[in-house]
Amino acid sequence: MTSIPHCIQALETYIARSGARLARGPLPECIQGRVFCDLITLRADLSPQQELLTLVHELTHWLVHRDACCRMDCTLFEYEAEAVEALVMARLELPDAIDMDVVDGANPTDNLLRASAARVRCASAHICGALGIDPEIRASETQAPIDLEAATGKEIILKYEQHGVGNFLGSSEAL
Repeated sequence: MTSIPHCIQALETYIARSGARLARGPLPECIQGRVFCDLITLRADLSPQQELLTLVHELTHWLVHRDACCRMDCTLFEYEAEAVEALVMARLELPDAIDMDVVDGANPTDNLLRASAARVRCASAHICGALGIDPEIRASETQAPIDLEAATGKEIILKYEQHGVGNFLGSSEAL
């Protein structure tokens, strides 16, 4: 795992080389960062981990949303920036990063529009490159197949002890 201060410094360097500016200053309590034109502003009182998350989030907006037309949905922009956060933090193996296999087997780019997923992957690749890490998440170890047999109308409950989650399988008659 790379240190958080080192990651922040690497992203500061990347931002300067890319033509943007980074400032830290007072922002309302509910706002951790913002982008306006080529200026990325972070709230000055953030912890190092909050600062890194916010920096990745706002850098994503600068990389992929700065030239977007105003008719696009801002909620989609936030979803994309949060997906990039999750991908980058998982690659950094930070303790508070979202485990890509835990959230119902979903990846942060699942269910995004194709163009949106492309923007997320592009931004996370740029940010991971600036941090000197491989943007690709390695596939998890495959597990042995399981044969299940159940009588018609009976339910099956699968529990994954490692992640504390479970799935319910059953026929529509059992529901």
